[in-house]
Amino acid sequence: MKKDNIILFPGLKKRLFQFGMEHLKDRQFEEAAHFFEQAREIGHDDDEIDMALAVAYYESADYQKAKERTEDMLHKGIGDYYENIDLYLMILMQLNLHDQVVHTLEALFEEQHVPLEKREHYETLLKFSKRALTNKENPLSSQEKVESVLGKGDFREQLIFISGLGDKNIQPYLASLVNLLKDSQVHPFLQTATLNVLMEHKVQTPVQVRKFDYEGNFIPSELPDVMEIPFYQSVIAKLNEELENENPILLDQLKEMILRHQFLLFPFEFKPNNAALWAAAYRGFGHEMYGENWSNEKTAKKFQVEPIELEQAISFIFDLEQHSPSTV
Repeated sequence: MKKDNIILFPGLKKRLFQFGMEHLKDRQFEEAAHFFEQAREIGHDDDEIDMALAVAYYESADYQKAKERTEDMLHKGIGDYYENIDLYLMILMQLNLHDQVVHTLEALFEEQHVPLEKREHYETLLKFSKRALTNKENPLSSQEKVESVLGKGDFREQLIFISGLGDKNIQPYLASLVNLLKDSQVHPFLQTATLNVLMEHKVQTPVQVRKFDYEGNFIPSELPDVMEIPFYQSVIAKLNEELENENPILLDQLKEMILRHQFLLFPFEFKPNNAALWAAAYRGFGHEMYGENWSNEKTAKKFQVEPIELEQAISFIFDLEQHSPSTV
């Protein structure tokens, strides 16, 4: 197999793609993009590589390249159309190209090509972008802008606004963001998104965080990545022991749930700090999800925890699941 007089090893494209996916999983986005670019040079007509490359560009904040790649995919009909549209809209939002967001979404609605499950999300994006264009023509002060979205917007609008602050000057909004963190009535998902913004900007001033029944002071620049806290890995490891062979589908569902709950709780961790207890609680929650008959006492004994603590932990998991974004 030759390309430009260079001998290519059989399966090289596939191997480069695998390397890229491994780096993508490890959040090494620039390295992932490098491998995907090499794989794409070997073969251009590959939906998986094109999509992965666009995602790597987006995650590494190379939004212009991500935009060009995604537009090319949409033009050529490569990959899943709505996956491409979703990524394209996210890129346009990051680039503050609200006029293109409005144009894209209005065209979709006019052609009646919007699936029911995406309609609410697209309507929110459209409303947000129209408001952004109006504000551009009639600029609000920074405080008025914060109040108009964080004070009056719905959950999706608030999340879009906060997520868009990652690469902007946040000084005009800092006081409002700090107040949001210590307001226990604010949705915990929005609070974690706000903390992530402060972490990205390496804010070194302590901030107070109140969510659920937790309260504490934290320096954003010193916080770990939300997905890399060892305690949660310990909980997942214990569930692996229990379910890897018995019920791998349920295991995957519980892992996704733990990641959601981890994001909601951040920067706090479960109390008490007992991985066996929370593994038992998620196992019990799994029984509840499927309407299975099970025994609190037997599960507690199997995981060597107290039944009353297990019951309280499961109750807390139910509360967390009620706060998950899918239920907002």
